[in-house]
Amino acid sequence: MITVHPLGTGGAFTKHYHNNYIIELGKRKLLVDAGTTLRYSLPAAGYKETDVTDIVITHLHADHVGGLEEFAQRCKWLYDYKPNLWIRKELVEGIKNVLSSGLCTDGLQLSDYFHLHYEKDAFLIENNYEIKFLKTDNLHAKDMLSMGFKLSDINADFNIIYTSDIGKHEDASFDKHFDKNTKALFHDISFIQTPVHSYIEDVIAYYSGKIDLHSLYGMHYADDTNLNEVEKKYGIQMVKIGQPIVFK
Repeated sequence: MITVHPLGTGGAFTKHYHNNYIIELGKRKLLVDAGTTLRYSLPAAGYKETDVTDIVITHLHADHVGGLEEFAQRCKWLYDYKPNLWIRKELVEGIKNVLSSGLCTDGLQLSDYFHLHYEKDAFLIENNYEIKFLKTDNLHAKDMLSMGFKLSDINADFNIIYTSDIGKHEDASFDKHFDKNTKALFHDISFIQTPVHSYIEDVIAYYSGKIDLHSLYGMHYADDTNLNEVEKKYGIQMVKIGQPIVFK
């Protein structure tokens, strides 16, 4: 079973919480991205830092990694707790650059805050859940490393796909990772045309006929989006804060 808890659904300039998630995988809780609003969104969702067992960062914009330094400080100094940080190998240098100036003082290293795991393509949690990196370098922002992922429940034999931020979703071709066991696609959605996010009309046109649109979950949308209107118009579902989504 996989339970997706949206900590937030907004973009970089949201007045609420950034598009970050806790995904419950058995007894483990995977934090997907750690934006600067994490200090508020995590407790608002009923979690504390020590509930998070695993972390993965999709790219290095502040709404996805800007809260990780404070999160690490709280884990170490308030709770003496080290979660697992799973890092795509190509992102190691970038993650270190973001975190080291604040965390690596007085002889401390990142390994004093996290159990560090450097992975090329994928990793396993409890030998039952596989997270496979879907690389989107230069397809969200030029000269930026980024990725989505395919999360599979191996025992239950199903998977979900998560795009993170994506501008050129046609080039990313997430649909090539679909199979008969794909239950959902969590997709970046924008209601204005922008080179760094996916315009709703283009998303619908691209995925129509490739996936049941009711299995497409829109995320990373503007604060003033009328969710009921969008769902009715396009036949998709919109991710909502405080409404977990269970797959089994």
